[in-house]
Amino acid sequence: MQHTVHMFYKLNYHFYTALFEVLQQLSASNRTKFYKEVDGTYHCHLLLKETGIKLILRSKEYEEGISYKALEIIMNPMRLLDENDYLQLASMENSKAIYAAFKRAFEPIKKKFESKKRNRKFIFKLHLLDTYSFKRVDFAVNFYTEHIKLYMKLIRRSNVPSGFQQFVMYKESSKRCEPPEHSFYLFRKSKSGSKSSRVTLNIQCYDKGEQLKEHNLDRDERAEYTIRFEVQCHYSKVYRIIKRNGLNRQGFSQFLREDISEHELQKYFKKTIGYGDYYTLSKAKEFIGSKRLGLEMKQSLIETLELVSAKRGIWKAKEVVADKKEFDKRIKKLHELEVNPVTIPVTEGIDYLPCLFDL
Repeated sequence: MQHTVHMFYKLNYHFYTALFEVLQQLSASNRTKFYKEVDGTYHCHLLLKETGIKLILRSKEYEEGISYKALEIIMNPMRLLDENDYLQLASMENSKAIYAAFKRAFEPIKKKFESKKRNRKFIFKLHLLDTYSFKRVDFAVNFYTEHIKLYMKLIRRSNVPSGFQQFVMYKESSKRCEPPEHSFYLFRKSKSGSKSSRVTLNIQCYDKGEQLKEHNLDRDERAEYTIRFEVQCHYSKVYRIIKRNGLNRQGFSQFLREDISEHELQKYFKKTIGYGDYYTLSKAKEFIGSKRLGLEMKQSLIETLELVSAKRGIWKAKEVVADKKEFDKRIKKLHELEVNPVTIPVTEGIDYLPCLFDL
């Protein structure tokens, strides 16, 4: 299942200049935003309101006469089909409709571009989805539950895998940086070690209703009961997916394949939230005590459950343990036994919640 894509199509100087002029003119006549960002890119909102497509013109000059000029597109494919749909995710069954809607959205740009005599030497292919290569692909899955607030409370206590960092933001009320209130948001950077190292992967799990509320967006009633788990793959990660699956550099529909999205979603769900069910601490300890395990193993797992409970989170517990590798092994073992190391506070009045993927 797919949520958002960031695509690009490289242009030569003359095509870039001609396209720039057309987008600028259409934006003026349609009274839509066309502006320069601090990074030097030009953002065009010509198609944004009705289709959710953001157009970006990027031009960079490097040494030795090398340059990069491109049209970049950020879009949520389902908003092509319904401009107010911020909930549903794109799948292969939507493929034909998405291709047709994309082509239709670009028709005014194509018509204006080709109406100019000096542009007749160019072949306009920007209305064809398979023209573009990919900078980022976001895979996602929606979970529906009436216990959304409790699930999110527990999810925010999940594991932060090695190599990942938790996203934090400054909170005026506490005068310190804290994780977002309604989401569990992790990111991983490239291993260059420099200040300019780039983010290669984001993992987000969030309350969809709260997210729409924060952005003042129309809310589908179902969003109030929706938890979204999302894996955002940036360029280097996308390239590895292409290589591993024998995909083409262009071809939108290949990223709608269920096996590809499922592989990435399940891989990172397992690393972070995990497939164990949620119990109260006493129930989890009772469950471990009933398993055929050595006494030493049982004791170490129970100690891990108690520590995670006391620290209110796996990532917080990991900060205080001396042997982090051993701690990770115990967390992994608990998940293998289908017990989530994060336990339900007794005050919640619920002693069991299934793994989200079992809903």
